Order: sequence, then C-alpha cells, then structure tokens
Amino acid sequence: MKALRTGRIRRIQRCVYVRRSDDISALAVARAAVLSSGVSDAVASHQTAARVHGIAVPDGRGPEHVTVARNQRRIRRRDLVCHGRALSQGDVQLTGQVPMTTAVRSLLDMACEVPRLNAVWAIDDAVRRKIVSPQQIAVSLRSRPGGRGDAVIRALVAESDGRAESILETAGRLALSDNEVRVPEAQHEVFDGDELVARLDGAYPDLRLGLEFDGASVHDSPRAVYKDSRRQNRLLHLGWTLLRFTWWDVMHDPQGFVASVRRALERQASRV
Repeated sequence: MKALRTGRIRRIQRCVYVRRSDDISALAVARAAVLSSGVSDAVASHQTAARVHGIAVPDGRGPEHVTVARNQRRIRRRDLVCHGRALSQGDVQLTGQVPMTTAVRSLLDMACEVPRLNAVWAIDDAVRRKIVSPQQIAVSLRSRPGGRGDAVIRALVAESDGRAESILETAGRLALSDNEVRVPEAQHEVFDGDELVARLDGAYPDLRLGLEFDGASVHDSPRAVYKDSRRQNRLLHLGWTLLRFTWWDVMHDPQGFVASVRRALERQASRV
C-alpha cells in the first residue's frame, strides 16, 4: 500500500488505518479493536475500554482487548486479544457508537489481567474519582458467574480502600498489610483548633504518627518544599511524628519501608 509506505497513513490494528497526522484517541483505538476482531457483536473491554472510561491503566502499550460470546471464534494476536465470556445487557454500553463494557465491568475484567499493584490502584483511583462506586462494584461482583479469575478479582477488591491518591500510597498500604503491620488511616486531617494543619497520606491518630509518600512531581518545587517544611514543623509542635517515604523507599526497598514503620509504631506505642 503506497500510502502506508510513504507514511501518509499508519496501522493501528490489522486492516485498520488512520492518517499519520491524526491524534489517536482511546475511543479510536477501541473502535479499531472491535473492527479488527471481525466479530459482529464484539465489544471493547478490559484495558481498551478502561482507557476510554478514564481508569488508571498501566503504562506501556500491550495488546488491545475485546470480548465476544463464548460460541464465537476467538483470535489472539500480538496486538489483539479476544476474550470469550457472557455479557449481560447491563455490562455493555455505546460510547461514540463504539460498543464497550461499562466502567465497572472494564475495571473488574482488567483487574485480573494486570499486576496486583496496578489492579488495586486502579480500583482505589476509580472509586476515589467516582468513576465507579463501591455499590456498583458489589453488584457487578454478585452478577459474575464465578468463573476463572473471579476469586482473584474479589480478593483485589477487598484489598482496595478507594481513598489512596497515588499508586505509591497503594503500594505502601499493600506492603504493610502483606507484612502484618497495621494499616494507617488514609487522608487523615490534622487540625489545630478549627484550622486545618495537614492532610496526611496515612496516619495512626491514636499514636500521632503520620506517613507521607513523596512523589517528585508534587514536592520538587521550591514553594512546595517550603510549604512541606512549614507544615511538618507545625505537626511537630502538635506532638506528631512524621515519616516521609520516596518512590525508591517503597518500590525498591519495601522491607526497609515496612521495618521503619514497624519501629516507629513500637516507639510511639511505648510513649503512650
């Protein structure tokens, strides 16, 4: 094809092309996946539909996903995976004339396809941003037939709290839970009288111990450093101890992170 050779168009799925200059939206990718499947009742699903709904999907491009009826032929290519599963009418919606699974169905289907941390973070984030509600998740879980992966999905939902504001906070919570260390209260607000002093990523209010998970993008500006220092000083005056952890601490040295929190809990408990 001359247009492809000369770079005027580019391929996004087998037999599906767009102009080189076009921006490819998540919806366009979903449409291409459905068309390329060759199945008339295929619907975009899993990560492909999750991106359209604004759900947190792991970085990097893997294959796109569609779901078809169990009795339909299924293909598995490097760029497209067809899942065979029964879908009820309430599991499917039309978005921009593209059939796809609903936000809650996409979230739960994706959960058993991605690493545990990414799955729990996606659930945390989707609930916190009200893309889905805990009630919708509960209803969707009850309607699932209990097939392969459903037990895993239920366990992942049980590990979520819908309050974490970053994947680093979710990772920290999971690391503590895995090592049988008490999990902190998320997004705890500390007041001095009627004035809000701080909103801590994690806290043990009874011990006045706070945890902060520092992402570089949030805390690297001079103004942010100044505000962080001022807030930390005020917390100290109110009798709080604050532990700060970076991406490296939690993701690359989780045992060291857990040990630090455990020691701090023991120390604070001995002072009460």
